[in-house]
Amino acid sequence: MRVLLPLLVALAVAVPALADDPEPYVRGCDTSAFGDLGRGWQKRAVSAGPVAFVGLRNGYGRDSVLPGLAGRGRPLKVLVVVAPNARPTVRIAARSRRFAALGYNGVRNEAGGNVSLSSGTHAIRFEACRAEPSRAVWNRGTQFPGYFLVSGRRCVHVEIAARGEVLRRTLRFGVSRCA
Repeated sequence: MRVLLPLLVALAVAVPALADDPEPYVRGCDTSAFGDLGRGWQKRAVSAGPVAFVGLRNGYGRDSVLPGLAGRGRPLKVLVVVAPNARPTVRIAARSRRFAALGYNGVRNEAGGNVSLSSGTHAIRFEACRAEPSRAVWNRGTQFPGYFLVSGRRCVHVEIAARGEVLRRTLRFGVSRCA
């Protein structure tokens, strides 16, 4: 009984934490894409450590993001570029999870453009390819195509865990400013 009680207490504390933050979905090098991003693509990206969200420096335009339905999101294409050999985890921050999810887990853009947020995931680990010195300077990272599922015009808060630190960024989908 003396051994069982501390074990039960430890389990009671650990289980809720595990339920809130499940293991991330994993996208490996074998699921990456390759293409010319053009000169200066980094200037149009939101970067956080080894991760760049291509084209989001100025956010998604208001006309590109339609109002959403509760529990559903419109798939908005966002290419993620990850530095060679990096293995960062991108998470939707807890305060954004009721209206946003990540669609890098094979989610398809269904007819009508509304996808259940539960079809996405709240965390994904990107496992970049090794460095390819033969590639052009503009394309030394690993590209991962996918979607952010967003319910309407919103600011979406993300956390990027890499190299023992957590970086936070706010991405704009159909809004001009975030608080």
